Amino acid sequence: MAAASVRALVLLLAVCSISSLRRAAATVTVDEACKQYTKHTELCVKALSSANPAMKAAAELRGLPGLAQLSLSLAAQRGAETVTFVKGLASMPGGMPPECLQECVGKFQAAVAELQRSKLALEQSKDVSGVKTWLSAAMTDGDTCMDSCHRIEGGSELEIVDKISDLGKMFSISMSLADASISNPAA
Repeated sequence: MAAASVRALVLLLAVCSISSLRRAAATVTVDEACKQYTKHTELCVKALSSANPAMKAAAELRGLPGLAQLSLSLAAQRGAETVTFVKGLASMPGGMPPECLQECVGKFQAAVAELQRSKLALEQSKDVSGVKTWLSAAMTDGDTCMDSCHRIEGGSELEIVDKISDLGKMFSISMSLADASISNPAA
């Protein structure tokens, strides 16, 4: 009788362990997170799926916090690319006025710094409340880059407007995923 009880107990522990492992191994996929938490689903899926496959897989295993960090990294990368693009406009014929370029470069550099700060805070689980503030500031910096440029003739370059729009959407995606990861840390 004691042997049967021990076997039953061992079997019960094994089932519980397997069940716990399945729950622990449950991942949030890029598709699920983008559909559930962001309003720019297509761009979210496309951007996060374009990441290095190992980085994407690691982010999915970490759940929403991992995907939020990945989106912040990608948004910072896009921000840095936008800075480079804006700097290159100075040498283009019919490009943007220098005053506008200097202001835009400064704002995008500030946005990238705020994104990096947000990513670091999420990674270290420190000052997570500051993440929303920094992401909002990054969005504002990106959105206001062209404010003074529209008043200058030839200052509203269509390509940069598209880049700013895409970057704003990436900021929105990052903010949504960061907010979701803060609100649902176990997901």
